[in-house]
Amino acid sequence: MRKSVFATALITTVLINPLPTAAASEISRSPSIAGFYGSSIDLRSGWGEAAACATDGIETQCFLTEPELDQYLAPSIGSSAMLALSGVGIQAVCSTTVRLYSGTFFGGTVLAISIRASVVNLSTWSFSNVTSSYQIGSCPATFYDGANAVPPVYPGGTLAGASATVMWTGWDNRVSSLYIS
Repeated sequence: MRKSVFATALITTVLINPLPTAAASEISRSPSIAGFYGSSIDLRSGWGEAAACATDGIETQCFLTEPELDQYLAPSIGSSAMLALSGVGIQAVCSTTVRLYSGTFFGGTVLAISIRASVVNLSTWSFSNVTSSYQIGSCPATFYDGANAVPPVYPGGTLAGASATVMWTGWDNRVSSLYIS
């Protein structure tokens, strides 16, 4: 009798008290759904007017221009805090993004990625097989030909601070996934 009362109470509690709204919305969130000037766009269906997007793997925000993206990504840490961090190595801070461009010489649309220590499949943002130039932030990255970090690996320089205005021969529009250390 005692077990059935407990089970009934548990089922009643679950049915009467569903997941909180915040938890329910977290479940339905997708990094491919981007904020864009008060509305949202599903980047898997195209970027529309967006030309510059930033993602941390949880949220994605898009803009009409790269300067607007730069302003959005500008560090919010005060100058005194930055001075305190000046002795810390780049591996510890790693506050900048990897930027992938659809055009050569940093032209076309740009995707700024700050997801670390996880394989990033670019198809989430319709950027698989699109990269024609790139800029690496303060953490090194590895570019892969296939989704899910399937080799071959891009042979060009992708250490911290590296950039390329054009991809190595045979690698234009070929990167499908990446890993930021």
